[in-house]
Amino acid sequence: MQRLHQLNEIKQAIQEHALVLLLIKTSQCGVCESIQAKAASLLESHAAVRGIYVFMEDAPDTAAEYLALAAPTLLLFFQGKEVYRESRFVRFEELEQVLYRYEEASEEI
Repeated sequence: MQRLHQLNEIKQAIQEHALVLLLIKTSQCGVCESIQAKAASLLESHAAVRGIYVFMEDAPDTAAEYLALAAPTLLLFFQGKEVYRESRFVRFEELEQVLYRYEEASEEI
């Protein structure tokens, strides 16, 4: 997963890639680190998905823009639109099924 620092970088990544998984986290959060490690591992088998993350401290406007009221918040974007959201407790089995579904949809386009 690539670290970004500003809201405009995040918006650009979401527009440039069909599938983007965004993690919004804080620097002093053990759960955030665990979620990021699991998400990065999951993305290894999903080459079509661009993984990015941002620290709320670096870009508080990002948390406001995407209404991330808790950390960690994981958002999946498909063709620029949010299609999946999880905060704090991420169900990775469900996330993987969602990723497969949207990867298939992006191949059909």
